[in-house]
Amino acid sequence: MFRIFYIILLIKFACAEIFDFTDVDDPLNTVFSQNEKIQLKVTECKANTKSGLKYGTCVPYGTCLLSKGAPNGFCGLLQTCCIYENTCGKTSNAKVSYFEESEVPTGTTHCDYIIQLRNKNICQVRLDFIKFNLAPATLTLPQYATYKVYKCVNDIFRVSPNHYNIPDLCGNNDKQHVYIHINQTDGVTKGIQLQMTLSNRNYNSQLFSPSWRIKITQLECPGKREGINFGENKDVIEDYPSLAPLGALQYFTEPTGYIKSFGFDGSVTNQLSYTYGQEYAIAFKREIGVCGIKFSPDYVYLPYQNPSGAYYTDSNCKHYLFVPELYFDNKNSYSNALVSKVCLSEPETFRSYAPGPFYLYFNSKLADFTTDEEKKQGFNIKYQLLSRCP
Repeated sequence: MFRIFYIILLIKFACAEIFDFTDVDDPLNTVFSQNEKIQLKVTECKANTKSGLKYGTCVPYGTCLLSKGAPNGFCGLLQTCCIYENTCGKTSNAKVSYFEESEVPTGTTHCDYIIQLRNKNICQVRLDFIKFNLAPATLTLPQYATYKVYKCVNDIFRVSPNHYNIPDLCGNNDKQHVYIHINQTDGVTKGIQLQMTLSNRNYNSQLFSPSWRIKITQLECPGKREGINFGENKDVIEDYPSLAPLGALQYFTEPTGYIKSFGFDGSVTNQLSYTYGQEYAIAFKREIGVCGIKFSPDYVYLPYQNPSGAYYTDSNCKHYLFVPELYFDNKNSYSNALVSKVCLSEPETFRSYAPGPFYLYFNSKLADFTTDEEKKQGFNIKYQLLSRCP
């Protein structure tokens, strides 16, 4: 009996090196400690189902059934595209899962999704908003306040736990992403709650129907793992390049791309404004040989107040991007010597030649000014890593 079991193990691990199996729960995990599940590579797939196009992972047919998934066709060698329930009220511990709704019933006011952490080494969860379209931020006058602020009022997306200031999200956040940093040493955090609080469309028929498709990826940090360990941990090797610097809410790994404020929407509504009260960090991957980073805004309006009409200084900025070692391309700009905050009403190229990690801070906490309702607040900025610097 033991000899047969040993042969099965050899075949299983040989296949794991040759074929592209998934990282979802494997039947052999029932044999070993639940703290040391066998980790196998994830391959995404998509399938047409009765409820439309769904995303899943490639796994052996039996694995899909045992992990409570729904097999759909073929995917790879001797595998099926396994679709897991990903709508309101569901729970998943898969390495890669999806939380999505494309046709929310008009009376729905709450929609939650629980991410169960796979093991104690999961330290970050990345959310990729493939599609994210909620009611936009609303300009409102809070109780006892003297100035109006933009807030998520009708629809709100929240994450719990929230250690590094993930703001309430609403509006259009297509192709945005956020990192959830996890501290499992507290002995309490074993999962993450994604919570959609929605306005009842039965009483707010002027609002469009919300929809979203959020890709959820659990990322594992290096560290000693409990239970039986069969050699090299593939998850740690594959996840390491995707881990964000501690505390960064967003992390960009490509040499060029775009950063934009949450809720920036140039297509569905006329509302472009971010919400007030945000404070978070954006980080960029810096390879050897990179000496700087260039920022070229397509659109930017970060309010400042300067009654004198002179060029603004740090103290004039109400909302801003904090940029270490900031330089504007306009060499005559007074800001090159003193200013580290970017608050603009028109696009202007700027750079950072910081000696260490590349990062920006965004801050929209101050609300003691009159908002210009005609010009929507937000930014859409192209970044480019530089290998030649002054």
